[in-house]
Amino acid sequence: MLLNDIVKTQGHRLTETDRRLVAVLQSHPIESTFWRAQELTEPLGLHQSAATRLAQRLGLPGYPELREVLRQDYLAAEGPSQRIRGHLDRSQEGHELGELIHDEIQALAQLGEHVTQDQLVELAEELVKAEVVYVFGQGNAVVLVEQISRRLNRFGIRCTTLIGSRREIAERISAMRSTDTLLAFAFRRMPDSLAEVLTIATDAGVRSTVLTDTLLTMRPEPDALIAAPRGRSSEFLSLTVPMAICNALVLTIARRYPDRALGSLDRLSVILGHFDPK
Repeated sequence: MLLNDIVKTQGHRLTETDRRLVAVLQSHPIESTFWRAQELTEPLGLHQSAATRLAQRLGLPGYPELREVLRQDYLAAEGPSQRIRGHLDRSQEGHELGELIHDEIQALAQLGEHVTQDQLVELAEELVKAEVVYVFGQGNAVVLVEQISRRLNRFGIRCTTLIGSRREIAERISAMRSTDTLLAFAFRRMPDSLAEVLTIATDAGVRSTVLTDTLLTMRPEPDALIAAPRGRSSEFLSLTVPMAICNALVLTIARRYPDRALGSLDRLSVILGHFDPK
């Protein structure tokens, strides 16, 4: 682990309090990538400045940089084959389904510790008032882009998907205006085009939200982050957690704007009747 390597070289500078904090970080390799300084120090009865002092004794500018080191540890298992092997090594042969169900239940059970209903309400308000919602994602996240875009469109919320090649994304984002909003999905590491998309959104005065697992530091920074771990960092990870967040977001919009959302679905049902007469 990168953190362990730093501790080995800088350990002589650490106080007893520092070592207690390091022990907590090492004991929570996934959760600690999401912690604010206060969440690390408060359970030990320490002021949040203790986290900053620890980072500096480890040779880092501050706690955000220490959290980035933790995130790099989270990403230590680089290839997909390595992550699947990690899962298989831990599970018993013939119990793949049961092990997967257990892991997904655990990840979902912890979701409420990382994402609040207030965050979903804030995002719902942004999406409903936007003239156009731009939805970005690459790789496996394309599934989420297509799902949330389809559901928002069914609610009468106009969406433009930012998927495909850089040229395709550039052509679609060229129409972005300050009355629009951006929702992006990014997991494990920052997709190649996301920095450009965030820059263009910022220049256009568009509010941006990134739904992620560990990408807590980005350049440029989005206006809002909704972050939740998807499971063990070194193993196979599914989209169950972010999909649950998307479903909760859809329900939040339906609850707060029933006339628009449910009314739009009712109109869709009538239209579908014309295309599929009985």
